[in-house]
Amino acid sequence: MTYYEIFSACLPALPTGEEAFERLAEFRDARVIEHRENGKTVAFAAVAGNALRLLCVHPAWQRRGIGTALLRQAEDAARAGGEKEIWVGGFHSHLLIGAPESARGFFERRGYEPAGGCDEMTGDLNALLPASRLSCPPDVHFGWYDGDTETLQKAVAAVEEDWVQYFSGPENVYCAVKDGQIASFCFAEGKRTCILSTGINNVGIPGCVGTVPAFRRQGIGLKMVAKACEELKTQGCDTAYIHYTGVAHWYERLGFRTFLHLAFLRKPIGG
Repeated sequence: MTYYEIFSACLPALPTGEEAFERLAEFRDARVIEHRENGKTVAFAAVAGNALRLLCVHPAWQRRGIGTALLRQAEDAARAGGEKEIWVGGFHSHLLIGAPESARGFFERRGYEPAGGCDEMTGDLNALLPASRLSCPPDVHFGWYDGDTETLQKAVAAVEEDWVQYFSGPENVYCAVKDGQIASFCFAEGKRTCILSTGINNVGIPGCVGTVPAFRRQGIGLKMVAKACEELKTQGCDTAYIHYTGVAHWYERLGFRTFLHLAFLRKPIGG
C-alpha cells in the first residue's frame, strides 16, 4: 500500500487528494519509518526534527502493537538528532499540526502530555452568510491593503506579536479601515493546496484574522472575514478553509463548521 492509501484509510473523513497529500506531507524533509507485513507496507511514521509529522497504521493492522513500535522508533530518531522533546504533528507541518481527537488517548497512554488544541473548519463559499447581512459602524471601509508594511505590522503586533513575521508586505492582505486606521486584517489567499484540496475543488484561506483591540466588539472583524470570503469566491474558489483556530463559535456565525479537532501533545525524550 502507498502512504496515501494508509493515511486515507486512517482518516476517511478527510477529503485530501493524493497530489495534495504528497505535497503537504513533505516526506523529502522527514525520516520515514515503515512497517511491512508480507512485503507490503501497512504502517508508517514520519519524523522531522522534534515533530512526529505522521503515524498511520492501516485499520486492518491496528491493535497489534505496530503503532507503539513505530512511535518508539520515531522517538529514538528524534533523540538521535539531539531533540529533547517530541511533538505530535508539529506547528510547522502543512498537513496535520496535532493528533486527531480520536488518537489523543493513544499518545497520552504512552507518556504524551496535552498542550492545547485547535479546530480546523470549512465553509461552502456559496452558502456562507453574506456580508450584507452583517452590521458594523457605517464609516468602516473594506478592501485589499495597499499601504506601507510598517503600518500593517504595527496593527498586527497589537493583536499577536508572533504573526508579524508573516506580514512582510501587503500582498493578499484584506483589511477593514476605520478613522484612517487598520481596524481588522487577514490574509485572503485563493486556490491554495491544503488538507481540503481534493484535486477538483479550489480552496481559499482566510488566515491570521485579527482585530486591533480598540476596534473590537463592533462587528468589524466578522464582516471583514465575510467580505474576504466573497473576494475569494470571485477568484474562483468554492471552498474556504479556516486553519488552526480556537474560536470556532465565532466562525460558526458565518456558516463555517468544524471538520477536525486536533490535540497538541508533547513528550520529553531527553537528549
